[in-house]
Amino acid sequence: MLSAMLYLIPFLAGIAMSLRLGPVLIFMVYQLDYFLNPQNKWWGSLLPFVGAQFYLVLTMILVFMLRFGKYGPTPVFSHPQFRYMLLTILMFGLAYFNAPFSEYHLIALDAFVTIAIVVFLITKFCTQKNHIYWIVDAYLFSAFLLGFYIYGWGRNSSGRVEGVGMVDANDSNLVSAALVPTIVIFIGKVIAEKRWLPRCAYGVGLLVTTNALILINSRGAFVGAAIGVAYFLFASLKNNAFSKQEKRAIFFGMILFAGAFLRLADTTFLDRMLTMKTEATESTSDQQSGSTRVYFWIASIELAKDYPFGTGASGFVYHSPYYLPTDLDTGKSRNRAVHSTWFEVLSEAGFLGLLFFTLMIYKTYKAFLMVRRKLWNEKDFVNSAMVLAVSSGFISFVVSATFINRLRAEVLYWLVALSICMYNVFMETNKVDRNH
Repeated sequence: MLSAMLYLIPFLAGIAMSLRLGPVLIFMVYQLDYFLNPQNKWWGSLLPFVGAQFYLVLTMILVFMLRFGKYGPTPVFSHPQFRYMLLTILMFGLAYFNAPFSEYHLIALDAFVTIAIVVFLITKFCTQKNHIYWIVDAYLFSAFLLGFYIYGWGRNSSGRVEGVGMVDANDSNLVSAALVPTIVIFIGKVIAEKRWLPRCAYGVGLLVTTNALILINSRGAFVGAAIGVAYFLFASLKNNAFSKQEKRAIFFGMILFAGAFLRLADTTFLDRMLTMKTEATESTSDQQSGSTRVYFWIASIELAKDYPFGTGASGFVYHSPYYLPTDLDTGKSRNRAVHSTWFEVLSEAGFLGLLFFTLMIYKTYKAFLMVRRKLWNEKDFVNSAMVLAVSSGFISFVVSATFINRLRAEVLYWLVALSICMYNVFMETNKVDRNH
């Protein structure tokens, strides 16, 4: 019952508040529903409704159409990361002609197009600085609730967390990739927030989410979190726009986080992280996702040579028996996923798809960087710390996604949308060319 109430109360409150504060709150409710995914939870039967994602997107579309005069002028297509996202989706769609799983490919394409629509609507509705903070806080709050649920759910006999998947992520590694950006964003919030009550709330959220990642035991997420936090610390300390007091706060904040992390980390987690140094020997599934992963990546390159325009959704799974070495032990089946977003794009959308996807990632990072530098020049510590935290979270996600398939992960494109929103809001007064 508690889980149901933790979902239902903010869901209904967000819908009600959107009538006064604007449709950006509908997207915040969408974030909550995405993370908690009540239709796949045991407590979903206690709710008066399930499967709200479709209706929330439809509501946002209707609001945009009815109030086009207000939201239409906000620039979206002028941002290169959005254009490259559309080109990536186009190349993925064209792979239908080579797709062995044509029906599944159409389902995946429909979800991909829906993501593009959501990104478009986010960037249209997010017109103020407060809107950016609301979206980021909704992301953090949703991750906190999922982390709280994971804490109550616990690990299985294999030392992993299963059965807590989100709308588009039914695997624990996929869940961890969506959670990992919140670690560094929570850290940024704790450091930049001046009020003690919100700072304590963000601190609790950081502990709960970190504990969830430890329980999940994802090595890729651990690497992503470590690199994202390191980037945040490096960029902060080398920035002359921050005062010595602000840098000290960042440094000591990192020390406190490191202490809390070591306190939460248990033997099961530490033992699994140490396997990154050696060949994976725990189980067949660990072998195919650990020590043999590089063979999957090489096989995807060979596949792309034969199918340069991609093989559609799960195309590598279908073709992998023909491209993996015959003496490679892959367990009961040789039909395996490629276990890397980069090679997933290559195998499913071809060389052009990979090019457009890579450019989208680069342009997103560059947009964050341009906004951050402008705020640094203005000595705006609070906003620049927030932008740095979100961009560091973006890096964390990209690193984590290097080891799993996350081409169509919604969180990735939320972060792309945030880069556009931040550029529109913080760079609007500067006539900087948007073809950054």
